[in-house]
Amino acid sequence: MQKVLKELSFPREVNLLFLSIFLFAIANGINIVTFPALLNKNNVDSSNIGLAFTFDIAGNIIMSFLISRIVAKLTITEVLKIASFSYASIILISYFYQNLFLWIFLVFLMGNLWFMQVITRQSWLNILVNNERRGIALGILSTGASVGIAFGPLIVKILGSSNYLSFVIASIFVIGSYFCLKPLLNTRQPKITSERIGLLQFFKNNPRAFLARFFVDFQIYLCFSFTVIFGIGIGLKSEIAGLLISAYMTSAFFDLWVGFALKKWDPYKLINCGFLGALICFIGIIFFKKYYIFLLISYFFFGIAIALIYVSVFKVINEDYRKEKLVAANATFQLIGSCGALSGTLLCGFLMKIFNAYGFPITIILGCVCYLSFLVFYEKKIQKINN
Repeated sequence: MQKVLKELSFPREVNLLFLSIFLFAIANGINIVTFPALLNKNNVDSSNIGLAFTFDIAGNIIMSFLISRIVAKLTITEVLKIASFSYASIILISYFYQNLFLWIFLVFLMGNLWFMQVITRQSWLNILVNNERRGIALGILSTGASVGIAFGPLIVKILGSSNYLSFVIASIFVIGSYFCLKPLLNTRQPKITSERIGLLQFFKNNPRAFLARFFVDFQIYLCFSFTVIFGIGIGLKSEIAGLLISAYMTSAFFDLWVGFALKKWDPYKLINCGFLGALICFIGIIFFKKYYIFLLISYFFFGIAIALIYVSVFKVINEDYRKEKLVAANATFQLIGSCGALSGTLLCGFLMKIFNAYGFPITIILGCVCYLSFLVFYEKKIQKINN
């Protein structure tokens, strides 16, 4: 036990970054509930709600091309300050809904600002932590973010999704996530290169990490976006279908376990096991969809499979690049995930028109098969080179 606690002990600046990420995640957990509720209250139909949140991803993509230059010109703390206060202000403004087009524009701006905050924090964390302990640090980061997101809806349940106080509280958490870093603001800032890392360059450097990130976000975004629709399609009530996502979220603590596992096991083997596990879970869901308990268990194990992929691939990418390039590397890494999320959404929408509710699990299965098929091809290619 003492050894485990020692492994979980990090310097003060790293702990403050963990806290900052946790507080920011709570704000996002609140927004996940309040923003759709706000649009629904203003009689925006579901298709337009989906369109509005697509612009959030578009904001991520645009900022991925700019973030390394912005951070190189300013500093990490200056970027965090601008992004935090701007993000908090937009949360407060968004409550006063005027029309869908203005709201979409605000969401697009939030997508840019969200990207700035997440990438700078992740990069700063990876700069401060050495390779040996990076897996555990990323496990704590991922677990903290998941718990923070889970806290958000609980706050909304107490305050109400249509209550302006929920928006105020979310804004306060965003500002708090910046001010909790105040002891670090006057410290020496890490030097960041303005050079951007292109998608093709990233793929050539590490194709397995590229595809793992693409298909893990492909699956995660589908899980959050289509689970309730799938549940309703197979005869569940929306509230009951929503508990499947809760079952998925309860596996968040396995992110930390993966962090410990990475000290002994090859990250690529954990990634492969994750995709294989996700494939098995959703094949089972197709055949045993009538058994709700089985669905809950499958979603729980699907969450574990995602943890194996997510934490492992983050460790790999942050060891592939030097510290001064981590902002650029993480920006491109997030762009890959955004492309995966968009691709998954488009493919799932198309397949659900053909296969109805079954289009959702089929899309997840196709994503896993694509990665595992590439893996077989890649391994054979490596063997030929070695021989």
